[in-house]
Amino acid sequence: MPLVRRLLGLPDEEAAAVRAVLAEPVEANGPRQHYMRATLERDTDGRQLVRLARSQDSSLLAPLAASNVLLVRPPHAPALPAGAEVDVLLLDF
Repeated sequence: MPLVRRLLGLPDEEAAAVRAVLAEPVEANGPRQHYMRATLERDTDGRQLVRLARSQDSSLLAPLAASNVLLVRPPHAPALPAGAEVDVLLLDF
């Protein structure tokens, strides 16, 4: 993101994080930090829901192109149930 912002001539800034609720459970994470592609949407009550892309394979660009947020999972993070609150990074400029 910082490189893309700089190439676009935009000022440097930290990625914006927002609090949201998982729409589905997330498995435990392995030994590396994982940036999971996802979409942020609102439910009928106005809550912000995070819905993970079906495939998290790093070789696929379509899930990334369809995503508007990244769910950051730290190393060895435990599994989380649907409804858990998480922080996500916004992917907009």
